[in-house]
Amino acid sequence: MILVIKLSGKVLEQDKLRAQLCRQIAQLAKDDHQLVVVHGGGKQLTDWSKRLEIPIVQHQGRRVTDEATLELATMVFSAINRDLVAGLVAVGLSPIGISAFDGHLTSCRKRPPLSMTTSDSSGHPSNKPIDFGLVGEIVSIDTSVLETFWESGWVPVVSCLGADSDGQILNINADTLAAELAVGLKAARLISVSDVEGIYLDIDDASSCIVELGITETQALLSEGRLTNGMVPKVQTALKVLEGGVGEVQIVSGLKENALLDALEGRAGTMIRS
Repeated sequence: MILVIKLSGKVLEQDKLRAQLCRQIAQLAKDDHQLVVVHGGGKQLTDWSKRLEIPIVQHQGRRVTDEATLELATMVFSAINRDLVAGLVAVGLSPIGISAFDGHLTSCRKRPPLSMTTSDSSGHPSNKPIDFGLVGEIVSIDTSVLETFWESGWVPVVSCLGADSDGQILNINADTLAAELAVGLKAARLISVSDVEGIYLDIDDASSCIVELGITETQALLSEGRLTNGMVPKVQTALKVLEGGVGEVQIVSGLKENALLDALEGRAGTMIRS
């Protein structure tokens, strides 16, 4: 079974959590699943930006990537990739760390300005174009390099750095990258691993976590406004992935021991099925 596993930066911060995830990924590989691991690093990038006093500019939760932020992102994401690859080596795998532009895996372009609603000095809302800087949009995917890695027994570990046709490195959203790879590979499942157990109807009530959803039910939750703001983009991405031919999308917490293995058996997280 082809599995795309997206690991958020939040679950890769601590050595203990990263080691637990590496052991679980190793078990999935030993069970003959074909794996692609995609990781983010937004939390670490924010932390380092604060430490180095690099201004953090965001609009509606989306980061503006200027030249200084991109230079830092290149270093931070590469370091996360190295630590994750080393952790997978330690549990007996043959991982290979790459960026999203290596081997022409993705082709990107700089995201054009987006029209967003902002408030003026008097508090009146207005729409204006926002330039997010050196942020990449994926134009195309070529998964042949991943298939070559599998044939050689390697597990690809992909960081969310893309590049355009002029060689300009760009910052890609990790959820978007994982989604595009899952569709391009016709994966059986995309598993999104973060610090959230799944989809909650009430974020303050653990018992409100939903075990399984279909597309129609998920669309209804979105249209009725019953999901928390942070979960909305993840669910929207999940729906696009399912529409793209992926069979299942799972949202699971990486903070719990064996959560990834339990998720594969349907014992953890929220499953959205096509």
